[in-house]
Amino acid sequence: MAINNRLVNWIRVLLLSTSLPLATAQTYNIMDLGTFPGGTVSQGQALNDCGHVVGYARFANFNAHGFFWSRKTGLLDIGALPPSSNFSVAQAINSRNIVAGYSTYNNDPLEFTHPILWIGGQVADLGTLPGTDDAQAMGINDSGQVVGFSVSYAFLWTPGNGMQSLGALPGGYYSQGLAINQLGEVAGLSNAADGNWHGFQWTAAKGMQQLPYLLPGDNSASANAINNRGQIVGGSSSGYAGGHAVLWDASGTPHDLGVLPGQGWGSAFAINDHEQVVGWSGFAAFLWTPAKGMQDLNTLIPSNSGWSLSLPTGINNRGQITGQGTINGQQHAFLLTPADEPSWGCE
Repeated sequence: MAINNRLVNWIRVLLLSTSLPLATAQTYNIMDLGTFPGGTVSQGQALNDCGHVVGYARFANFNAHGFFWSRKTGLLDIGALPPSSNFSVAQAINSRNIVAGYSTYNNDPLEFTHPILWIGGQVADLGTLPGTDDAQAMGINDSGQVVGFSVSYAFLWTPGNGMQSLGALPGGYYSQGLAINQLGEVAGLSNAADGNWHGFQWTAAKGMQQLPYLLPGDNSASANAINNRGQIVGGSSSGYAGGHAVLWDASGTPHDLGVLPGQGWGSAFAINDHEQVVGWSGFAAFLWTPAKGMQDLNTLIPSNSGWSLSLPTGINNRGQITGQGTINGQQHAFLLTPADEPSWGCE
């Protein structure tokens, strides 16, 4: 019986392809963002969709300043409240490269911390809520709305109205605003009348709404990040027993993101608009996606990179990730860029 030559050739190709070893795809390229002169520690805290990263880095004397990093500028010291010996941390950045964070008025001991904005090379003090000298800014959106906490309450600061308290959950006396999306929706944590810590979502229309725990036996949770779809991520646990990373959907329903194999706990720190989540599990960095679940980020970078990634703190809509890892025995800020990322775009 004659066999069609095209069929024979197709079978040969199929057999050849199935006999070859499968190559391991390099998912991310990694870049060391470095440290300040004489320092050995830096950490990326957030990044915008241009891949511009902010965080903090330490000097030889162990003091720290906030930094701004881009591919064009490298690691820049963006300073602190005067004098320059004061401590500062850059916590968030928007698409206009306005940076939010905090700085101290007294470096030794660290006290009188104020939320600040870095705008065009200038440092602006946002002040505090009445009755306190201690506050920090944690998030900023493209409208210039800033969230944070001023002991003892979460705050929302706007260019037009200044700083307002968001209060706490019913019966609570302490809260923190940790993130804000482009719609002005805020995520954070608060205690409540039951004496426990809860994640919350705040909106101008509904005020502060308590998010449910992941499991009935849990008694502590934090909502650490919120995207523009109203999805929130964080962690939920039973006291000090192994908590799990959680995603609350737009309706407020919690979903278990799990933990890495062999690890007993985890928490999520950031989410982008494509539902990609980063966090840590057992001090190892993870990436979670709806398609693949939770993956150890250390398996998604070149195996010979020398890096051990532990703390991913931000992910942008291009899938770039920043945080802190260990390289050559030092803790450095990193930037991961998907290997198939076509361009830097905003430089």
